[in-house]
Amino acid sequence: MSACPSMKPSPAMNDTDSPRFYLVLAEAADSQALQANFDALCLRDDLYIVYSSMTRSEVYHAVRDLTAPQALMAAPLAGHPKFRGMPAGALKWLKQRSND
Repeated sequence: MSACPSMKPSPAMNDTDSPRFYLVLAEAADSQALQANFDALCLRDDLYIVYSSMTRSEVYHAVRDLTAPQALMAAPLAGHPKFRGMPAGALKWLKQRSND
């Protein structure tokens, strides 16, 4: 069974925010805390895409502090990635947040 909770709708952002996608690997993190505090898509256990106007450092430290992962990586993405075999609704979640 996957530790990925179901996807939630995008929270409202104002026009001055410049959100971007981050690929986040958060090993053994509190998945529910991550999804409750971020606009996040769970791709696989421990692997997420986070959509945020925070900087990479802010995302990294917030995920670390809120979810207590054993290992952590946060990397900005230029756009949403191409993929297959991901959870149902994943591509729709990404397209709702981008112009790609």
